[in-house]
Amino acid sequence: MSRKPVPAGLWAALILAGLLSGCLPKTKDWVHPQMADPRKEDRLFEEDTAFCEGKIGAQVQGADRDKAMADCLGRLGWRPRE
Repeated sequence: MSRKPVPAGLWAALILAGLLSGCLPKTKDWVHPQMADPRKEDRLFEEDTAFCEGKIGAQVQGADRDKAMADCLGRLGWRPRE
């Protein structure tokens, strides 16, 4: 039983898709109206999320945690994406 070789075009398409997947913008449920640069917004979101998680603590879970995160991010200027 012999294997059929994978066409070079398929390999190229798979490699290109893999490379581009790291270049696509991250999607998040929040936007910061005062931040025009998407990369800076992503970095700020990571920082603010870590800050809010630290403030909330590990003991708050479930819907209470989601509400506390939303309140914290809202106080920092973030708005839910529409």
